[in-house]
Amino acid sequence: MFVDDLHELRELVRRSSDASTLRPIGLHEIVRGRGALQSLSRVLERNGVDSAAKICVLSDSTPKSYLGGDVLDVVRGLLDVYYDVSVVKVGRQPEELVHADETTVARCRNDVARLTPSALVSVGSGTVVDIAKYVAREFDLAHVVVQTAASVNGFADDQSVLLIDGVKRTTPSQWPRALVIDPYVVAEAPLAMNRSGLGDQLSMFSAAADWYLASAVGFDASFSSTPLAMMRREANALWPHVQDLGHGDHQAVDLLASSLAVGGIAMGVAGRTAPSSGTEHVISHLLEMRAGASQTASASHGATVGVTSVVAVLLWQRIRDALNDGRCRADASNVATRDRVLAAFERLDDNGAAAQECWSAYEKKANWIHSHLEDINHVIEHWPVHDPDVDELLMSPSFVAGNLTLAGAPKSFDDLAPAPEPDVVTWALKNCHLMRDRFTVVDLADLIGAWHDDDVDNLLADLKGLAHP
Repeated sequence: MFVDDLHELRELVRRSSDASTLRPIGLHEIVRGRGALQSLSRVLERNGVDSAAKICVLSDSTPKSYLGGDVLDVVRGLLDVYYDVSVVKVGRQPEELVHADETTVARCRNDVARLTPSALVSVGSGTVVDIAKYVAREFDLAHVVVQTAASVNGFADDQSVLLIDGVKRTTPSQWPRALVIDPYVVAEAPLAMNRSGLGDQLSMFSAAADWYLASAVGFDASFSSTPLAMMRREANALWPHVQDLGHGDHQAVDLLASSLAVGGIAMGVAGRTAPSSGTEHVISHLLEMRAGASQTASASHGATVGVTSVVAVLLWQRIRDALNDGRCRADASNVATRDRVLAAFERLDDNGAAAQECWSAYEKKANWIHSHLEDINHVIEHWPVHDPDVDELLMSPSFVAGNLTLAGAPKSFDDLAPAPEPDVVTWALKNCHLMRDRFTVVDLADLIGAWHDDDVDNLLADLKGLAHP
């Protein structure tokens, strides 16, 4: 076991040429390695939580294995010796799928408020930690994350993905004080969850290109190479071990967990999820939202993001070819109208709230596009200046799909469990850029008239050919 105070990453941020635009790392430490869980009380003590203080442990009800016992039982046993401990359950039933919707978040907030704790310990994977980070911010609580799967990259940042009117939205929350990653906890998670984490990690390539594009056209000036360098340096140690990861190897899972943690830190430093959330994530969000609306199960977030990352780099390949051909132009008539957006999302609920929420975000982008069409066309006309930078950010479709294959992770929509219906997949691809206020390659494709039904169909054919040659 070792304690990383993140000094090296802090120095990287401090010395970067764009340090003035980046945010300091709010996470105090990452505790990793065998025995990390056993050090939990010392972690709390180092982070200002005095002995005998009230501690709230936030978890779901799904059993999680640790050396023959249950993680939650072990956590409570470790803390009971020194603290006044209470447990708040996010999900009431074992294996219940927990959603970070308004009702669930409000219930957790109220349950924690009644306990008046001095600190919060979250035990779980992505959704539990998202809720805990939000609640910790509400009450300014010291928060320690006990990570139970290497499933997503959102454990170590200060942003939570919550459902607002049925729409997934990134919401400001609070940095955890510490992240505890014990390989004998994380590697015991179902293989599918850790393979899911690989999918979330691979999103860094398409998301980075989208972030660069948004900066190039002037929509989002926050682009920085520093968070991307942080993520890629850590991930480079992971790629040679992807096949072992697919078999649940402890070292490989630990490498993935570390890589995901740095990805989360990178997003926190950037002050937004853009370093790892672009086209691939909005497609995934729509598939998850559609499943929720129809009260059906959906594949895990990371597994879907892995597949949609392949889709995103395939689309980037097509759009780069079109831009380098030199005959593209953005046309304001292709900007979606309110009626188009509302019609796209009318099936997400009975009262139109989700569609209206999507329009409220897209309307800002639409207004900006109408005012900056010249800037967009300037980038299009001078694309050869930008293409080398985009090329450095992207990885090839075969690289992304190949790593998913090595790990035994889904690489096409048909591989997902459960697999979404083909018409739902087409709907998600066609409308993904209409749900939020981010400028991505899909916005550009739509503006240049390269995002019609046949374009989507051709892209899905490319995916099928790559995934199942």
